[in-house]
Amino acid sequence: MNMSKNRIDFESHVASERTHLSQVRRAFADAVKIEAADPSMVNFLVVCCDYMIFSLRRLIEQDVVLHERLLPHVDSDDAEYQEKLKKLDTGLSSMETFIRNLENAKLQLVKSGLYGLHDFKKVANEFLEAFLTMLASNRHSTYSLEKEVFQSSDWEAIACISEESIQSEKDLYHDVIISSPEGLNPRDYPPIGHQQAVE
Repeated sequence: MNMSKNRIDFESHVASERTHLSQVRRAFADAVKIEAADPSMVNFLVVCCDYMIFSLRRLIEQDVVLHERLLPHVDSDDAEYQEKLKKLDTGLSSMETFIRNLENAKLQLVKSGLYGLHDFKKVANEFLEAFLTMLASNRHSTYSLEKEVFQSSDWEAIACISEESIQSEKDLYHDVIISSPEGLNPRDYPPIGHQQAVE
């Protein structure tokens, strides 16, 4: 009973983080589309980047642990699951490249302000396209095997949760909320399922 509760707690916390990421990503995407901008919009784009970079690096960290924990349960001759794990690895490497590009563009935007917005938006749109491609590529294709073989300790390890990570996520999400222009508050974006996330 206790183990089951632990698993629910860890999965619940990760689900909450991913809901926040989805909300911030959609608010960010809408902000990028706005033609007229002022310094407060630049600030909002910057804090959105800070949140997404932190959150996506956590997601990558979680998926790396998931891969390590899942690998012993996949036979070397199981072509289907070996291919799924290979795709996961490739996707994680690709996503890290787009995260670094966004991080560099954000730093440049901080320096140049409104003058750098046009160049920033080009990188932001490339990042958003990569993000949606990652979500659309069925990241959870191994979920049925996970449910079958993972124990509470596995879910705890995959969550990669620490007091520091919880506080960092909370602070970064709060920064996005308090800097959001009218109509772009992430809290106003309803939570969506993974199957809808690419819409």
